Amino acid sequence: MPVYPDDVPELADERVVLRALREQDLPRVVEFATDPASRASIALPAPYGDPEARAFLETVRAGWESGTDRIWAVEFDGEWAGTVSLNARVPGTAEIGYAAHPDVRGQGVVADAARLVIAHAFGELGLRVLQWRATRGNWASRRVGWALGFGVDGIAPASRVDAHGQVADTWYGHLRAGERVAPRNPWFEPAELTDGSVRLRPWREDDAPQDEGDAAITRFLHGTAPTTDDFAEWLMGRRERMAVGEGVFWCIADAADDRPLGGIQLFRMNLPMQRDTALLAYWLQPHARGRGALGRALELLVPHAFSPPTEGGLGLRRLGGLVDSSNLPSQRALRAAGFRQTGVADAVLTYDDGTVADENIFELLASDDRDAQRRTALPVPTLRTARLVLRAWGDGDAPTSEPEGDPVIVGSMGIDPRPPAASYDRWLAELRADALSGGAVRWCVTDAGSGRVLGAMSVRGLDAPLRSGTVAYWLLPEARGNGVTAEALKAVVDHAFSADGLALERLAAETVADNHASMLTLADAGFRQWGQDHQSFVTADGTAHDSAYFELLASEYAENHETS
Repeated sequence: MPVYPDDVPELADERVVLRALREQDLPRVVEFATDPASRASIALPAPYGDPEARAFLETVRAGWESGTDRIWAVEFDGEWAGTVSLNARVPGTAEIGYAAHPDVRGQGVVADAARLVIAHAFGELGLRVLQWRATRGNWASRRVGWALGFGVDGIAPASRVDAHGQVADTWYGHLRAGERVAPRNPWFEPAELTDGSVRLRPWREDDAPQDEGDAAITRFLHGTAPTTDDFAEWLMGRRERMAVGEGVFWCIADAADDRPLGGIQLFRMNLPMQRDTALLAYWLQPHARGRGALGRALELLVPHAFSPPTEGGLGLRRLGGLVDSSNLPSQRALRAAGFRQTGVADAVLTYDDGTVADENIFELLASDDRDAQRRTALPVPTLRTARLVLRAWGDGDAPTSEPEGDPVIVGSMGIDPRPPAASYDRWLAELRADALSGGAVRWCVTDAGSGRVLGAMSVRGLDAPLRSGTVAYWLLPEARGNGVTAEALKAVVDHAFSADGLALERLAAETVADNHASMLTLADAGFRQWGQDHQSFVTADGTAHDSAYFELLASEYAENHETS
C-alpha cells in the first residue's frame, strides 16, 4: 500500500513542481476555497477555514493510499498554486481534474502542470484514456481542456448539481494515449470591427432582442436568430461552436449606442476537406432594416475574413452563401457585396409549414475582384403610352389558368416564356432574383384601361461593359394584331436611349428569320438588319431556323427623331 506523502511521485519542469500536499499549503487552500470564482464553479463547504482545509488534506492522503485518487499539489514560484488530479474510473482509464489559485489564473500554470500529469498517466501508469468533465458554462475549465487536446464528445443534460445546488448539464470529453497534448482546433473569438456607424463585436449576455422576430426571421433563418426567450441557450450554443472551431459569431451593433441590430456569422469552418472556407449568414431585427447596416457589416467582415492571420484576419480563401430563392433582400445584399451566384439547388428547403423552396448558391473568393463583381438591380420604371402601361411584374399578375399551346410562340422562341398559373410564385421569385444581377429590366405589358396583362418586354445584357442591351418581347394571343408590340417597343426604345433612362449607345434584337411580323415591327421602330445565321436556332417545337440580327444605335435613334 502506498505511503503518503513518501510515495507521491514528484513531477517537474522549468515552471512548476507537482508534489504532495503539505500542511503549510493549507492557508493558500483556504484562499482558493473562499474565492468567489472558485465557489462559482466548484461545490465547496461554507464556511471554509482551516478545519475544512485539513479535511481536504486527509481526503488527499486517503486517495493516494487507496490508489483510487491521485491529487498533486502544484507549486509555482515556491507557493501552492492549485491541484491536478487523476481519479480512477475503469482499468486503463482515469478522469483528470484541476484547479488554480486566484493569483495564478490566466498564466497557463495549471495547463503546464496537467501536461506533466498526462505524460505520467500515459507513461509510468500505462493508462490508455483520460476523461474530462466540466459543468456546462465553466469556460475556464473548458479552455484548459482545449489547450491540453481534450476533445469534447458531447453534453450530458441534467447530469450534475452545480456549485449553486442547481441541476446542470455536463460537458464531457477524452484524450487517448498517443494523441497530441495540444489544441485539436482553433478556438475562435470574434474580432471587434467598426466603421463608425456599425460595430461588429462579441455577443453579450444582455444582448437578448428587445423586439420579436418577424415572418422573415421565422421563415428564412431556421433558428439562426435568437429570440427573447431562448437567448441564453442560443448564446451558449454559439460560444460552444466557436470553442470547437466551427464558426465565428458577431453581434451587429449600432456604433453610437451599442444597441444590437442583428447578427452576422461565418460557420462550417471545421471541415477538413473545406478548410479555409466558410458559409455566411446574417439577419437584422425589424427595427434595424432599411438603414444600410447589413451592407456596412459585410464591408467590415469580408476583408477581415480574407486577411491573413498575421494581420489579424481569418485567412479564408472562399465565402459561400445559401439563400432561399424568394429571399430577395438577402440576395440583394450579397450581390452588392460582390458575391456572385453560381447555381440553384431545386426544392432543397423544407419549412415547418410543409412548403418547399429552392436555394440560390453564392460565393466570393479572396482572389475575386469584388468591385467588378458588385451588382445592384436596375429600377423598373413605369412607362405609359396611349393604350398601355409597362410596369414591373407583381404578385397579382398570375394567370387564372395554365397557358394553352401557342403555335406562334413554340414556332418562334426557344422556350415558352409565359408565366405558369400553378407555380407563378416561383416564376416571379426567379424573375426578381435574376433582376438583382443588374443585367436586365423586365416589364409586364398591360392594358391601360383594364390593367389586363397583355405580354412582356425586356432589355437584357445590361451587365456587360459596353453600354448595349438586347430587346425581347412576347404577347398573349388575344393581344396580337393591333399594334401592341410596336407601341410598347417605342416606349422601351425611348427609355433605353434617354439620358434619364438606360442611356444606352446600342440596342440589339434577334428573331427567327421567318417571323416576318417581328421583323417588320423592328424595322418600323428604326432597327436595321445587319446579319443572318443559317439554321442556327432551334425553336420550342424542335424546328431549326435561320436567325436574323437587328440593331439600332443611339446616333441613329437621335437622327430619326430630329427628322421626324
